Amino acid sequence: MKMISPAEEAEKASPISMSSSSNNSTRSSDITLPLTNTSHPPPPAAPEPAEENRTIVSFTPNDPANPHNWSTKTKLLIFLTAVLSTTTTSFASTLPSNFSPSLPVSFQIANPTAGGPQRVLPASLYLAGFVFGPLVSAPLSESALVGRWRVLVVGAALFVLASLGQAVVGGWVGFLVLRFFAGVVGSPPVSVFGGVLADLFEGEVVRGRVMMLWSATTFVGPLGAPIMAGFVSIELGWRAVFWISLSLPVASLFAVLLLPETLASAILRKKAARLNKEHSNTGKQFVAPSDLKRESTWVAYKTTLSRPWRLLFGEMVVSLSCAYLGFVYAVFYMLLQIFPRIFQGIYGFTPGMSGILFTIMGLGTILGSFICVWYDGVAPRLSAKHPTKREEYLRLPLVCAAGPVYVISMLWLGWSSRADIHWAVPLASMVPYGLAYHLIYVAIINYVADAYGIYSASALAAMSMTRSVAGTLLPLGIEDMVDGLGIAWSCTVLAGVSAGLALVPFGFIAYGEKIRAASRFSAAIKPGAGREGGDLARVTSLSAV
Repeated sequence: MKMISPAEEAEKASPISMSSSSNNSTRSSDITLPLTNTSHPPPPAAPEPAEENRTIVSFTPNDPANPHNWSTKTKLLIFLTAVLSTTTTSFASTLPSNFSPSLPVSFQIANPTAGGPQRVLPASLYLAGFVFGPLVSAPLSESALVGRWRVLVVGAALFVLASLGQAVVGGWVGFLVLRFFAGVVGSPPVSVFGGVLADLFEGEVVRGRVMMLWSATTFVGPLGAPIMAGFVSIELGWRAVFWISLSLPVASLFAVLLLPETLASAILRKKAARLNKEHSNTGKQFVAPSDLKRESTWVAYKTTLSRPWRLLFGEMVVSLSCAYLGFVYAVFYMLLQIFPRIFQGIYGFTPGMSGILFTIMGLGTILGSFICVWYDGVAPRLSAKHPTKREEYLRLPLVCAAGPVYVISMLWLGWSSRADIHWAVPLASMVPYGLAYHLIYVAIINYVADAYGIYSASALAAMSMTRSVAGTLLPLGIEDMVDGLGIAWSCTVLAGVSAGLALVPFGFIAYGEKIRAASRFSAAIKPGAGREGGDLARVTSLSAV
């Protein structure tokens, strides 16, 4: 049974704001038209009853239908569903990484041990699906005609089918196609649940902490999957890995089915439809704010679907943030190939133990979460000193500190991975790596969300797309790079690129105000902005942080 949202419970109790009516005009049916032309034209016809009695529905202060006012219990259940769904799809991204060499053997691929792109295709094609999925799911979830719930449910249902298909497919090409399809339909939790959480949590500090905890869960899945895959595939075979992991998509589907709709514009649209049905015989018309634009469905979809591209190529903040976060994200998937080279190839660990060692970076994620909470008390004081650079000082100092730590951790890993150095030394580098990765990831996402407000779902969709492109393409060359340069110099190359990108947040602090001042999207979300970005837009397209 689908969980009834507080919005649905409060629909009848929620008052209606803003009504317009004019009763001082003569009805057209009472006017007697002349039979012949005269010098005095007939009086103009009065508006239709539907126009003169039109009422615009909206939330009132402390309205229980407003997701911001829902109970803590309801918000917690929705947050846990977001954690489960996001962990499920991120878990699947690295699931074949610890037994991918056995997949080509099972499917009788020529030269299965030759290395190169063949071994990383299962993970890369999944991430390729993450490129296209958010470009559709995130913008559609901002539409009042669709809403968050429909996008999440359809994606979860199709993800169950894709996961089942991977367990039973009989050919290598079919398996790779299913991996790509699973990435497409598995992307909504990553790109849409940020919007769901923004629908629920209004304050910047609370929203930032919720986003930090939710972002940390995206790290749990990719770290846990190699452990399970490494042990289970040795004992039961690789198909058993997919059968066992199928429980996660099924559980996520049932959890998502119980979710209420959280998009405010969709809630108001449903309320207007109910009121129109109840007052069908009275001549009154109830209109949701999202219907005031009177755009066709195609025009609305075309606008929302093109927005991530316009943000990616037309907004410097989004473009540079995508470049930095995309590279950091790709390096994580490169480490999935480098790590076995070090701990299985140099130190002789089994695949299962290598997967366990890989999770040490999760300790850095935990430390990063504590730092984020501590910084919540520092950020308001910094932003108060620099009110014109509020967005920059709320988030970016964490990125500025994390960038050099990230570079050092990569150099540490590369140059300490030698047989004459104890395995604990390179392993310890994963703690500062996990710390820096988490701070960069969380701070940049929150910075972009703060800077683009109601358009942040589309901005984050653009970031998700570029992350996935980088995570798909760059790891394809890591095997050849390690073969040619060795582990030490390969990590040095990655550290050098990271050092260059670490200058991005410093540039934002120095010039972010000017960049945002020249941005049409940033101007649109300021109070008193025009039709596209003013109060109406705030109601019809709430942000997805």
